Amino acid sequence: MKTLEEKLVNLLADTVRPLVQSEIRIVTGEAADTLPVGVSKIGGMPDLPEDFVWPDFEGERYVPEPPMYGDDGEYCAEEERASPGRIRAPLAFLAQIDCRIASAFDREGLLPKDGMLSFFYEINTMKSGFDPADRGCARVFWFPDLTALRRTPPPPETVWPDWTGRRPLPCVPVTFASHTSVPCYDDFCETEEEGRILGEFPPGRFWEYYDEAARSLGWDEESAEAERSKLLGWPDILNNPMFVDCEAVTGGFYIGDDGWMDRLTYDEKVELRRRARRDWTLLFQLGTVRDGERSVYWGEAGHLFFWIRREDLARRDFSKTWTIFQCG
Repeated sequence: MKTLEEKLVNLLADTVRPLVQSEIRIVTGEAADTLPVGVSKIGGMPDLPEDFVWPDFEGERYVPEPPMYGDDGEYCAEEERASPGRIRAPLAFLAQIDCRIASAFDREGLLPKDGMLSFFYEINTMKSGFDPADRGCARVFWFPDLTALRRTPPPPETVWPDWTGRRPLPCVPVTFASHTSVPCYDDFCETEEEGRILGEFPPGRFWEYYDEAARSLGWDEESAEAERSKLLGWPDILNNPMFVDCEAVTGGFYIGDDGWMDRLTYDEKVELRRRARRDWTLLFQLGTVRDGERSVYWGEAGHLFFWIRREDLARRDFSKTWTIFQCG
């Protein structure tokens, strides 16, 4: 492989540097049967106000293909799977974040400094977030008064699908760490900055220069793996950038087909991209949840991404978040 020109690497690093943000890495501990009320955690049973109304969602059931081979490499017979069809079920509790603790790692001061953020998602339908009708498949709640929270079991009609082992998510304590957040290659290629400098680089090799420049700014090459959970910063995308997706689908567009953008004029596309980059930010990314030998994956080693408009985050209006599911 040809040596990369240092001048071009530095040019790219200088271009990307203003886009660098901070993120709060979520560091998981050992799974536990139970944890004290009010602590940050993934899975288990949530801590909620006494008058909390548990949300539910109706949609087509998600039916993953069974694996042909197990972790040991041995051939597996086809698993019993839930039948396709519509289902209405309570949302599953995913995680809760004590903002008093997490906000200390928030260099940009975006999160609330008190209260609890709680994340829910309907895991029988596993909606991708590509359809405006997916609204309600995921919810985020902020409870300002931690003293009003009580350990709350899920409703008795909760349905745990086969791929979770027909059990709730493992109860895993979490801690936090600040980390530099660099846009991945696909996200940077959606920016105006990329267009201004692309012509300076050898054809077909821009991605090599980008990886080298991103590493110099603190990019972690393992960030695309499905183990990563975090708050804020740039997403670790697995399929495609999501800023425009969030703006489009919340504006009423179905984005589950490749041709949806062809229905827009050039000016509409430019305005859509401008608003998307200006308005949306990642709130929470959830990766694989582990409990010893048991692992809960999102699809094929995927992520759940909870997005929010910056103005809604500033107003603490978490009712308008949008969730996108991506997998490998």
